[in-house]
This record gives sequence, structure tokens and C-alpha cells, in this order.
Amino acid sequence: MLTRLIVNFYAWIIEITLWLMILISSVAGYHYAVPLLKAAGGIVEFEAPWKFVGAVLFAAGAFVLLAVLTGPFLVLVEIRKSVAAIESQNNGRSGGRRSSGVLPVEPREPSL
Repeated sequence: MLTRLIVNFYAWIIEITLWLMILISSVAGYHYAVPLLKAAGGIVEFEAPWKFVGAVLFAAGAFVLLAVLTGPFLVLVEIRKSVAAIESQNNGRSGGRRSSGVLPVEPREPSL
């Protein structure tokens, strides 16, 4: 039962984690943008605009990186939803029975 619950909420878990990581990276960008510019030899006269630019750039970089890393998992979740929708659609057409004569597979919890 717990494994099915985790699979059902997997997309939510990933999405919440992604939003938190983007938030954390924007805070880090706000905090570290000016020191990075100064370490690179830049002369920063006004710090506030560069802090906001750093926050936006760090958030955009984190978004791209996390999209590449978690994209395949989200695609698998969408494939699972599509297969479930097709399966329920096929069950509705044949009155709950398989028209090919094959019995449906009963989902069971894993056991040792």
C-alpha cells in the first residue's frame, strides 16, 4: 500500500523538490553574485541590481540543470498516466471485460 502511495505522489514530490531547489539557488545567487563579480575582477558600483541579476541567473541555471536531471522521471510519470487512461478507456468499451479473451492481470503488492 505504501509503495502505491509513493508512486501516486511521485510527481508531487519531484515538483515540490524542484521548487525548493530553485528557491534555494535564487537565494544563493542573491548572496554570492557580488562576491563572485569582485573575485572575477569586476568593479561593482551599485550592488543591489547585481544581486537581483545573480538571483535570476542562478535560478535560471538551476532550472535548466534540474530539468535535464529530472526530466526523464517526469516523462515516465506522464507515460504511466497515459497508459492508465488508455487502460481504463479500453475497459469501459468492452464492459469491463477484455474482448480478446485474455484475463486481466490482478495487481498485487510485492511480498517476500
